[in-house]
Amino acid sequence: MTGEDAVLAEDEVGIFAVAGIIALLMTPFTLGWTYHRLYRRDNPAAALPMIALVVSIAWIAFVLRFYADPSVVGVYVFFYFVLGLAILSLAGFLAPNLYGLRLSIDVYQRRNMAAAIVISAFALATGMIFGGTLWGEADPVGDDEGGWWIPMGFFVAGWSVLLLASAVYIRGEPSSLRVRVVQDRSVNDARAAASYLLGVGLIVTEAVAGDFWGWTQGLLGLLVIASMTITHQLCSRRLPQLLTTVETQSGGKVGGRDFESIAYAVFALLFWVLQRGLNAWADGVGR
Repeated sequence: MTGEDAVLAEDEVGIFAVAGIIALLMTPFTLGWTYHRLYRRDNPAAALPMIALVVSIAWIAFVLRFYADPSVVGVYVFFYFVLGLAILSLAGFLAPNLYGLRLSIDVYQRRNMAAAIVISAFALATGMIFGGTLWGEADPVGDDEGGWWIPMGFFVAGWSVLLLASAVYIRGEPSSLRVRVVQDRSVNDARAAASYLLGVGLIVTEAVAGDFWGWTQGLLGLLVIASMTITHQLCSRRLPQLLTTVETQSGGKVGGRDFESIAYAVFALLFWVLQRGLNAWADGVGR
């Protein structure tokens, strides 16, 4: 199919219209344009949602331009771009409300940097996952063309993993994460949560991206996410003490959350390297 031949089907026209309306209505809200400019002036926290949105749509545009299914041409490129923007506005920036983190109140009105870090990380992870679903061919061994339901199905599955992993993380905290982020404004706790979310987002993105060869490719990702969850349990329960804290001469505890953030990044990087090593090995065996 060429760009000139690409025409949206009837159901796709309806989806495109709804996604366009959502994107037009919600994007100004996401960026804080619906509030008085005083809420954005001298508010460093307000910059993070914008950065997360820009990076996410840039990632989606990159995948659509270079690595999407061959059937994604012409108007379909714009179709998936608008769909991604709508999903970011709803699933990315509003879903943290489920965990008590509100973009409008905590970030724009209260200028809470800790809340902005967590919300933006969740939104960026959402954008990463949606972009990953567009990467590769739906039928790499045949001539069948993909449909919008294929990336959306993988997105729902991948994003559900992100939601579940977030719930497990919050439940594993020794005290309320919402209180420490919203009321105490703990940037260290926010950084640890953001590192966890981005790590899970990277793993899920890798799992849903690429040509679909089978479900066994996701087993490594599940193993790494489980390892991250176990690490969080160890850190939150202070067991063992050497892994989570460093005792200072005054007896204070420092470095626990920093270690946790680094550990999540290492797990995500390790998964990325191992996944590519396994792919290279599989390609060699295939030849």
